[in-house]
Amino acid sequence: MVSTDKLMHFLVGLVIGVLFWQMLKRWAPGSTRRINPGLFLVMVVWGASGLFLFRKLGIPLLSADWVYMAVPDWDIPLYKLTQWRFLIHRSWLFHSTLIPTALIWLSVWQLGQRSHRAWKWILDGAMGLSVGMATHLVWDTLASKRGFVVHGWNAGGSLLWLIASLVAGFGIPWLIAWAIHRPSSLDTSG
Repeated sequence: MVSTDKLMHFLVGLVIGVLFWQMLKRWAPGSTRRINPGLFLVMVVWGASGLFLFRKLGIPLLSADWVYMAVPDWDIPLYKLTQWRFLIHRSWLFHSTLIPTALIWLSVWQLGQRSHRAWKWILDGAMGLSVGMATHLVWDTLASKRGFVVHGWNAGGSLLWLIASLVAGFGIPWLIAWAIHRPSSLDTSG
């Protein structure tokens, strides 16, 4: 049985992801013709709730915790594996949009270097992951009685971290899509 919290993460992620895509279609239509919509949406869902629906298929690779769990919750198995204190659940690393932001910037840099076309797919996926992880943080904040708190941080620092993560999580993919919409500013066709 899937938890209500996981279903709510999924629904919030799906709704915000679709709204984000619709906004791109409205204000940056050139980007939606160049970003892979399926990959974008799958990565939104993975960032928001995990691909928990795949667990029922019985395919070992798709049943792994890494696929089942939302990316922001990967600190749970990593902490169990390593016992590194900075990976206790709701860590600054995973309850943020640092990982997709780093992937976005690396992809943009690689595409600027005319590297392998696979970087275009990584960019599309990282943009969706960024939006998905940001929606995960939104639902965590709305659903928690104590609000958004990064493990080991005070409420003020956690709030600043949340705001920065949401601005980056939604803003950077929006700016990249806007740049894709205006091909002279960022060419991802190569």
